[in-house]
Amino acid sequence: MKKSFAILAMIIVLPVLAQAINIFGGVQGGLRTVNDSQIKSVYGQGICLFPYLAVNPWKGVIAGAGYEFGYSKSGHIGVYEEDTTLKVSGVEVFAGYQYPLGIITPYALLGLGSFSYKQTVASPAAQKVDTSKMTFFFAAGAKACPFKGLPGLFFNLEVKYVPLSVKPYDESVDLGGVRLTLGAGYSFSF
Repeated sequence: MKKSFAILAMIIVLPVLAQAINIFGGVQGGLRTVNDSQIKSVYGQGICLFPYLAVNPWKGVIAGAGYEFGYSKSGHIGVYEEDTTLKVSGVEVFAGYQYPLGIITPYALLGLGSFSYKQTVASPAAQKVDTSKMTFFFAAGAKACPFKGLPGLFFNLEVKYVPLSVKPYDESVDLGGVRLTLGAGYSFSF
């Protein structure tokens, strides 16, 4: 009886899941801002790149993972204008919902990221900072599939906000900010 129930459940559930699976991936790149005014004055705004892979297992639900990198800036800090560098990167997982409207598909995401930040200062008195912090983020954007001959190819525009308040020394600084990115990718179903 249990075996019959398991077989019946697989006959019903597996085709439903198999029909809906859509895998897509791509690369996004663009502007990465920094909220903290002191960090911004030393290092400035930067760029970020974000390769990702995601799945659309059922209707509009999406889930995926990616890696943000590219923000690596140099500057001068302190009274003696010592050389300094700052690098921020992170692994992200996300879930969200997309709603197709013809060739445009708007979407919204909520995610969790583990961001590492490394700061060096060319001074014997300065300590090197090399640590990480987890934080939630949210994003919204839209994908467009403009070519009928290439139905899997898409382009997207996304705005993401990542709050990232850290305390490398005695005071907290906000390394978070907005990412405004453009991207391209490809999707396929099975």
